[in-house]
Amino acid sequence: MKKYRGTLNAGGIGGQIIMVDEDGVGTRTKCTYSKRLSHIVRHSPDGFNWGYGGSGPADTALSILTDCVGGNAANAFYQEFKWKFVSGWKESFEITEKEIKDWLKPESLERK
Repeated sequence: MKKYRGTLNAGGIGGQIIMVDEDGVGTRTKCTYSKRLSHIVRHSPDGFNWGYGGSGPADTALSILTDCVGGNAANAFYQEFKWKFVSGWKESFEITEKEIKDWLKPESLERK
């Protein structure tokens, strides 16, 4: 299961870093691996941001959805995801793969 998390740095100005934590299984124990989320540049050359409805949050939404569910669903729903989640995040956030997939369930797609 993946978890996406971020904390605003430098007063929230410029590109932010989003980490992806993923549970895995090591040779003897359960492990969590962390990596930086890759930035898909569509709207914001400055990178990720959140807490408002601009270009940085749009790229945040697109990049998270692409990593979580793939490009087709990401392209279809990233703007709605931005307004539902990303624009309301405060200084720090965490969202799980499960929360994202529950939001994207076929029943909920009727809202479009």
